[in-house]
Amino acid sequence: MKRRKVIQISTTILFIILVALGKVQLWMAIFGIGLLLSTYFGRFYCGYICPINTGMELIDSNADKNKRKRKSVPEIYKKVWIRYGILVLFLGTMIMVFKTGKKLPVLPLLFGLGIIITIFYRPEFWHKYLCPYGTLLSIFSKFGKRSYKVDNEDCIKCGKCVRTCPSDAILWEDKKDYPIIIQNECLLCGRCQEVCPTDAIK
Repeated sequence: MKRRKVIQISTTILFIILVALGKVQLWMAIFGIGLLLSTYFGRFYCGYICPINTGMELIDSNADKNKRKRKSVPEIYKKVWIRYGILVLFLGTMIMVFKTGKKLPVLPLLFGLGIIITIFYRPEFWHKYLCPYGTLLSIFSKFGKRSYKVDNEDCIKCGKCVRTCPSDAILWEDKKDYPIIIQNECLLCGRCQEVCPTDAIK
């Protein structure tokens, strides 16, 4: 996990530098590479590279430390058409930016929005329902070959992994069954593996 933190800090610094220099296109190229690689590695961009997630993890850590409760995802936002509607709106905005040449601070705005929302709501609201990058990555990651999995032989069904997952990527509707990690929603952050008392998550 230390390696992941080093990568997160490094890429966040790079993001800030590129935004300050007005070289946002270079960051979009990095995202593009992450998008293509997600077809094999899954959403590693989210867990390792995304500066929004890095900032959100600081807020999560503070909320957990102070036992501060945040709101759950509003039911209306769980509708599939809203998630993909946000993606279409985002893609339309990006196309307009490239065609007109206007410099809109799309990335900084999304960064700020993600941080603000996470102060008041649980992180899955952003990761699973609002973030257009996350939605794109979830589509491409459906073809991924690598992901975390629960080893049923070692799992004691304690539910710690479900409660700590920041993207609501672990299904556990029937407590008699074993949790299942949804591959294309998993951020590969490893938090479920960290809290598992029996090392059942590989």
